[in-house]
Amino acid sequence: MFESRFCDICGKPAKTYRFGSLLCDNPECLEEAQKLRGGPAGHKLRVVSVGSTNPVKVSAVEKAIAKTVGNMLVTPSDVESGVPNQPNGFEETFKGAYNRAKGAFEKVNSVYGIGIEAGMVEIGEKKLDIHICVVYNGLDYSVGTSQGFQIPKEISDKIDEGFECGSVTEETYGIKNIGQKNGLIGVLSDDNILREELCINSVIMAMIPKFKRNSEIRF
Repeated sequence: MFESRFCDICGKPAKTYRFGSLLCDNPECLEEAQKLRGGPAGHKLRVVSVGSTNPVKVSAVEKAIAKTVGNMLVTPSDVESGVPNQPNGFEETFKGAYNRAKGAFEKVNSVYGIGIEAGMVEIGEKKLDIHICVVYNGLDYSVGTSQGFQIPKEISDKIDEGFECGSVTEETYGIKNIGQKNGLIGVLSDDNILREELCINSVIMAMIPKFKRNSEIRF
């Protein structure tokens, strides 16, 4: 059941699901998950649903939400993106993020549904990897992006042939499940920038219209 799943707290292989989190067998992770949930029987009143069970995305949403609007219970939800495994272009990448956000919102009783999608976009003659985040509230959505970084030509050429970036990167660099770890950006930047950071930034950008100070501003 927990094959290829990872602990939401420490990232080690998951063994159980408790307090709304995938967890390993470390008691400290269990204690942290219990604290985040609000106690043995309690829970945070406001819920955010994430259109993914990827631990990197879920952790990124938790950290971004804490930075922007405060503590909320973040619940992962396995939903379809409705786009190819390797989205190409801004519109297709946005569509995947939107579908994930809307699907998560409809699947879980929540304040916001959040979707994050990574895709390849073209600027000039160069191919960049970018994360797009959509925050959906049932009536409207807001959108934000991460920084973009240039993809090596040997990888972008394979993507143009129809291969998915994650699988090509895993084969090129010999790192299994790279999308649930530090990502291609981690490899290229010697782990100075990690995939989680790109996801966090995309969520914060999408949450800007939700900041209390911006409540009277039309976006």
